[in-house]
This record gives sequence, structure tokens and C-alpha cells, in this order.
Amino acid sequence: MANKEQTKVLQPDNEIKVTQDKKNQQVTVKQKKSQPQAAQPKKRRFAFFADIIGELRKAVWPTRQETLRLTLIVLGICIAMGIFLGAIDYGFSELVAKVLLGGK
Repeated sequence: MANKEQTKVLQPDNEIKVTQDKKNQQVTVKQKKSQPQAAQPKKRRFAFFADIIGELRKAVWPTRQETLRLTLIVLGICIAMGIFLGAIDYGFSELVAKVLLGGK
């Protein structure tokens, strides 16, 4: 059995399995009918939702403390960046008003 080599060839209507024994130089062909393709998409449609639930269960969810801490960090950075960008905007608008518009 260790000297056997297996290959699979897929054809539109069926599956052919070819097994070749290197010692005896015998070739065995087994043909297996595949199931109709119409039944699989409906089954797969509901399996998609089961896969989603399975992936969500694998996820590592943060604790309430981590969520609160990270939310406060994001809000703090947003406020700081807003103040920084507002100051730069005000500075450039004053610079343009004084230099290009003649001191209005």
C-alpha cells in the first residue's frame, strides 16, 4: 500500500479516482457520481451564517474596563487633534489675512 500513487481528476458530471500500484503495474479506476449541484447552494447559504457565529465565538472580546479605557483614549486624542488643527487653521487664516490681504 505504501507504493501506491493516487491522483484525482474532476470532470463536470463525475469524479474519477485512479490508483496505480508501482510494484504490479496495475491501474485501478473507480468512478463516483457526484451529488446534484442544485442542493448545495441552499445548504451553503445557511452554513454561511453558522460560520459567522463560529468566527465571532473565536474572537477575543475586550473586557468592560478595557473598552472604557480605550474609548476614553480615542476621545482624548480626537479632542487634542481638533484643538491642534483648529489652532493651526486659525494661525494660517490670520497669516493670510495680514500678509496677502493687507492687514484686515
